[in-house]
Amino acid sequence: MAKSKVLFAKARLERLEKEASLTYKFRKLLEESSLKNMIIPGNIVAIKIHVGDMEHGGYRMIRPIFVKILVEYVKKLSGIPFLTDTWGLRHVIAGLENGYNYATVGAPLIPVSGIKETDVVKVRVPNPLRIPEVEVGSAVFYADVLINFAHSKGHPSSGYGGAIKNIAMGCTSPNTRSAIHNLEKEDTIGRAFQEGMVDAVHATILNKPSKVFHINYVMDVQPTCDCAPWSDIPIVPDIGILASEDIVALEKATIDLINQAPVVPGSIGELAGLKPGDNKFLVIHGKDPYIQVEAGYRKGLGNLEYELIEV
Repeated sequence: MAKSKVLFAKARLERLEKEASLTYKFRKLLEESSLKNMIIPGNIVAIKIHVGDMEHGGYRMIRPIFVKILVEYVKKLSGIPFLTDTWGLRHVIAGLENGYNYATVGAPLIPVSGIKETDVVKVRVPNPLRIPEVEVGSAVFYADVLINFAHSKGHPSSGYGGAIKNIAMGCTSPNTRSAIHNLEKEDTIGRAFQEGMVDAVHATILNKPSKVFHINYVMDVQPTCDCAPWSDIPIVPDIGILASEDIVALEKATIDLINQAPVVPGSIGELAGLKPGDNKFLVIHGKDPYIQVEAGYRKGLGNLEYELIEV
């Protein structure tokens, strides 16, 4: 199998010019991506993001300027974009307050499965690892295209949460999320939980062949999830934004870059004695994040071999 292409917009400013800034690099990444082949005029495009916690204690989410750039590019392709996340109407209100509103990003924010999380479609999982049936939020299920715009960071249940978690725990119903969390009882290393997440991803993207694109925002890489009502010092310096049609290759490249990076002084990473090359989230949370990557590969959702292409 040929290596999958992973586009990489590096956060580092190589020269004092606007074109060298990550915002401009992100626009270039989108222009060089396969989105132009996915989105046809009139397509309804779901942009799945995490809009933050509902208590406004956390603040290290994806910055709205990058969401706006993505929305503008979808509109340039004559797509009709909307933002979406889980937890019903209450989370939408929190997201609007956190800066993800029409005035700031140019697209509406709607709940993935209705105002009370009851608007779902049941999907059977092909060759399930852990979960035979997944309830997918109707907003994502019926969208023509799905752009999975994830914030890469740590997570206590899976070590790391990025593109896979953004779909698995963000495009599904409370019943499915509970079923995945119940898998934490099966082991102490996060294997069952991560394999359950991969089943949820498989079900969610099943009706969208060649219509799903994944983006990892590898900035503010904090130790815990955006749903927690707090934020911490990032464990590594800002890395940039990665994107691919291949969710497995994207997650592998992202975790590799995080592990290769130095730690930020004063962070949990430094307190844990982490160094470049260490499996950082395995040390911090005791859960190996590569389990979800390998599970996705076993299910045929992507390739472990990748080519990192800097834009």
